[in-house]
This record gives sequence, structure tokens and C-alpha cells, in this order.
Amino acid sequence: MTFVDNHDQIGRSPRGRFLHDDPFQEQAILAIGYLLTSLGVPCIYYGTEQGFDGGGDSDKYIRECMFGGKWGAFNTTGHHFFNPDHPIYKRISQITAIRQKEPALRYGRQYFREISGNGFDFGYPVDGRCTLAYSRVLDDTEILIAMNLDSTPRNDFVTVDSNLTPSGKKVVNLLKPQSITPVVVTGQRHAVRTGLGAHEMAVLKLLAD
Repeated sequence: MTFVDNHDQIGRSPRGRFLHDDPFQEQAILAIGYLLTSLGVPCIYYGTEQGFDGGGDSDKYIRECMFGGKWGAFNTTGHHFFNPDHPIYKRISQITAIRQKEPALRYGRQYFREISGNGFDFGYPVDGRCTLAYSRVLDDTEILIAMNLDSTPRNDFVTVDSNLTPSGKKVVNLLKPQSITPVVVTGQRHAVRTGLGAHEMAVLKLLAD
């Protein structure tokens, strides 16, 4: 089971949940997106999808109420904090729907992919200001996940399997179906160029003929 936060965060320093003191909600989407598209059984602790931050000096703050009912803590009696229009919730729902539809994201082998800024010098990321990319492969299907961990846009080349995702074909971003990218040959490898905004994620699959 994989998770980014839970009710046992009180021993962390600083205290709080994943989003505590973090101005970038997009990072929560990337974190949960990684859980939903990588190996393991993803566990989303309640409230992360609502932006709960859990800040405080006691675990009672980490166990915030989502549905107050008659016993709601912190004056939440009779109130709920479940917002189906919350941007984090909506983005996670979108990724979850893709996970449900694509068996490779649930059962596939996982391979981290080398990246390049110029299309010639490839390597694995060395710091957090990068495109993190990995493929899930099941039978003859490759799904490439690319995440811009940087707070500025990136336009990196990412390696793909030359047999499963050959040059001359195109891949579609399942999170943005209107975004279609060609597979190119660069040096001795096949790659796609992933233009991503700050803290943006793409889920790329070979476009059907």
C-alpha cells in the first residue's frame, strides 16, 4: 500500500499533513497522481482530496472532520467539508477514471525513463527540478506518465519503448485528449517531447490508427 499522508503524521517535523504550509495544491495532485499510476495499492487518506492541511500540535488536527454530524469537532457540528467541485478532488477523479480504464496502470511493469532537454543528452533526473517520467507496460501496451516537478514550464524529451511506441506514430495525453504528440527518433532511441506547465502531469498512450 502506498500513501503520501495519513493519521500518523504527528511525529513529522514540521507537523501536519502533506499540504501543510504548501502553497502549491498542484503538488498534491502530482503526489496522488503518482500513487494512482505507479506500482502498489494507492491509499488516499480522507481529506487530502479536499486540501486538508492538518496543521497543529496535536493529532486531532490531522484527524479533521469531513462530515460533522452531531459530533463535529472544532465547531463543525452540522457542517460538511466535502466539495465535489474542489480542484484537487476533480483532478484526482479524472486520474482515477483513467486508472480504472487502463489495465496497464494497475497491473503493468514499471520502468523509469531517461529524459533530455536537447534531445541528445539523456539521463535520469538528478534533482527535483525535472520531468519525472516512467512507463507502465502490460503485454503490448505502454502508457507513459510524465510529471513536471518544477514550478516553471518544461519541454523535455522522454524515452519510450521503440517496439511498443514506435516512431511515426503519435501519443495522446489521456488527461487532455486534444493534446497529441508525435513519436520521434533521436540518436539511438525513440522519444516524445512532453511540453508541460508548472507542476503539470501527462498520461500518454499510443493513438489508435
